[in-house]
Amino acid sequence: MTRGLNRALATTLMLAVLAAPAHAGDVYRWIDGATVVYSDQPPQDGVILTSMPGRPALPVVKAPDAPPDEATVLAPAEAEVVVSTAPATVDEIFELSGMRPQLPAIARALGAEYLPRPGQLGERDTTLVALIVARQFAPERLYTVIRDDFRRRVDQKQLDAMAVWFRSPLGRKITALEIAASNPDAAPKIAAFAAGLKTAPAGASRLDLVQRLDWVTGTSQETTDLALAITGSVARAAAATTPAERRARAGLVDRRVEEMRGQVAVVIAENVLAQMFYVYAPLSDTELTQYVDFLASPSGRSYGRVAHSALLRVVREVADLTAFEVLRTVPPQRWAAAQKAVGPSTPR
Repeated sequence: MTRGLNRALATTLMLAVLAAPAHAGDVYRWIDGATVVYSDQPPQDGVILTSMPGRPALPVVKAPDAPPDEATVLAPAEAEVVVSTAPATVDEIFELSGMRPQLPAIARALGAEYLPRPGQLGERDTTLVALIVARQFAPERLYTVIRDDFRRRVDQKQLDAMAVWFRSPLGRKITALEIAASNPDAAPKIAAFAAGLKTAPAGASRLDLVQRLDWVTGTSQETTDLALAITGSVARAAAATTPAERRARAGLVDRRVEEMRGQVAVVIAENVLAQMFYVYAPLSDTELTQYVDFLASPSGRSYGRVAHSALLRVVREVADLTAFEVLRTVPPQRWAAAQKAVGPSTPR
């Protein structure tokens, strides 16, 4: 039940899987009391696994589903696009940035971290968990919180400055690439592309641009924050359902989850950089430089900072509510009993 994360970029929101890179070994994860355990070896029978190798990967950042022999994806022709000159609104910015159209995919991916694996629970319990997840991770619920937070913290002058980029041909082109890449079918293509970088690494100038992009947006750090928010929600819920005599003292669970940051951050940073190469492959260095410059501008930084904090806040709240409700409805003992009944887990 947990794995994943998300980030808030100036033009994109997408979650990342908390998974080893393509060349690494399988990673198992489970709850041991108040501790979240990561290992390349499976646990003993009866332990409640929260992540299994072989699970279909989701992209760390949005990537274009580009044809193999094409280097560009064209933005709509100028004559086909009506660019507004009216004062920008929060809803318009979130539409133009691609954040709102992608929230359903983000919500599904985040919620999937709480769902049992096929056969792990009985049909009734599986249905109960799915209903809880669908209610808690409703896309419009997430959007309402993010939008309202954004409205409180961003003024009209800032919105209009953001709109200059998002309404531009290059801004629309990049958003179109990112939206197209939110399709789950892109995940295996991203993995294959990342694996190819080992034998055909990107040039120095491209590497510098991608590293600048990650630094300016804080994508690796933000993805780590969201991944730990999901992991922490399960750890806290598991600790709360532990018998009082074995329950961790207050604050210990959060400290242990935070201690995982270094380990998690290394994995995520590697994935983010590799997949950013794929994401922005259709862009020329000049276009990517313009994108990075926007993200580093006051309006770009404002969008990224406010959107990220709003997303992180609502994810933390919803994650805790989901984890507690799931484990209250289907106690850990039922997960363990069901898992033991079906025998050793098979990687998916």
